[in-house]
Order: sequence, then structure tokens, then C-alpha cells
Amino acid sequence: MACILDAAKIEQEDVVLEIGAGTGTLTASLAEVARRVIAIEKDVNAARALRDLFSGRGNVEVVNDDILLMDLPRVDKIVSNLPYSISTPITFKLLFSGDFGSAVLTYQKEVADRLVAKPGGRDYSRLSVTASLLAEIEKVRDFPPDSFYPKPAVESTVVVMRRKSMGEFDWKSLDDTLKTLFSQRKRTLRKALETYSKIKRVKFADVSRVVDGGLMESRVFELQPSDFVRLSESLKKINRGPSSDDPNGSGGGQNRGG
Repeated sequence: MACILDAAKIEQEDVVLEIGAGTGTLTASLAEVARRVIAIEKDVNAARALRDLFSGRGNVEVVNDDILLMDLPRVDKIVSNLPYSISTPITFKLLFSGDFGSAVLTYQKEVADRLVAKPGGRDYSRLSVTASLLAEIEKVRDFPPDSFYPKPAVESTVVVMRRKSMGEFDWKSLDDTLKTLFSQRKRTLRKALETYSKIKRVKFADVSRVVDGGLMESRVFELQPSDFVRLSESLKKINRGPSSDDPNGSGGGQNRGG
């Protein structure tokens, strides 16, 4: 707990979002230092108990909702022991839709390893690429299971995430490309793009014409984040045109592979 709070550096004027407040242990500590705490809890009974627990505190708002379905509030910081079973989709939502300055989050260690993985490593993934483009991520510390209650079955890692500018990328197109290619992460880019071409109903010859030939024999998991950005922008031009296999010009398929 102390490690999380120290890393978060909560200031008196901060509005803090907590995801998965549970029994309210972290919530109580945050409420001692923050101007306002928004505690999200999906479970109805847990949310009711939290409201009772913090009924005397004016700076704690308990929201009974699903973090993956709700609109995210604008906050200064996010501090949370994330629900491990949905920590990856939560992270994508925070990266793409969140409006915050920094976050201190506890993950299952293997997910944290993917967040900071570099090209060529066994943990390098769609999550790694997206995180590197949208945030600066720093591991703070690993913890054994008995450091938490209730005790998880796995090791945990606390990370600090600081948002970066989203830039001018077409993020929908990039994410679509990442999903398709990382479903074939150990194949060469050439082989992966052959599959991509079939999914999108475009000619591989058209795809290979717009892709840097120097990348074709690299494995997908060896490519740099900037390579995926360029690939996405190039492939988007192909997908905008009429399908090469469709004489009626009905356009490329919308299958989101991977």
C-alpha cells in the first residue's frame, strides 16, 4: 500500500480515480490525501458497503458501474489495484479514452512484463506497442502474492503510467493492424500480410507494393512500434480502395482479425 501511495504522489488538489475499489482499503488511504476520490465498483453489494463505509466522508464518490462500459471521468490521477481478469482491456480503454495525467496501477506480473516489453522479446505484443506509443511506463516494484488481501495466486507488479500525446495517428486503423499481425506474431511479416490480404479481401501484390520491402522477412514480434505505425498508414490506403477481388467495387472487408 505504501509503495502505491508513494509512487502516486497524490497532492491535496488531486481528483483520483480508483478502479475496482473492493473493500475500500486503498480508497480510505487515497481519501486521506486527495481532494476527491471516485471509486468505481461493479459489484452491487460491494458498492453498497463502500457507500456505507464512506458515508461520513464528503470527498469519496462510489460509482456502481462497469469500468469497461462507462464513460471515464476526467481526473488528475488513477490509482488502482486492477482486477487482474480484465486488466488488459482496462488498460486499452485508459490509453485510448482516458483523460488523466498519470496512473499508478497494480498488475499481474506477466501483464506488466508485456506493458514494458521491447521488440524481439517473448512478451512483446499489441499491448506493448500501444503502451509505448501512448505512455511512458515504469515498473516500480514486484510483489509476492501474500502482499495483498485477498491474496492473488500470482506475483504482482506496480507500474507508473504517464500519458503522452496521441499524435496524429489513425488509432482505429493501427489497432486493427496490430490485432491482425500479432495473431501471427512469430511469422514473417510477408506471411502475416498474406493472411491479412485474405482477411481484408485485397490483393497481396497491392499490399506488398506499399510496404517497405526491408521489413518483409522480419518476424512480426521483431518490428518496432514506428514500423507498425507506417504499416498501418500504408495498409489504410489499400483498404480504402475497392476490393481487388470484387468487380463491383464493394470495398474491402471489415473483418477485424486477430
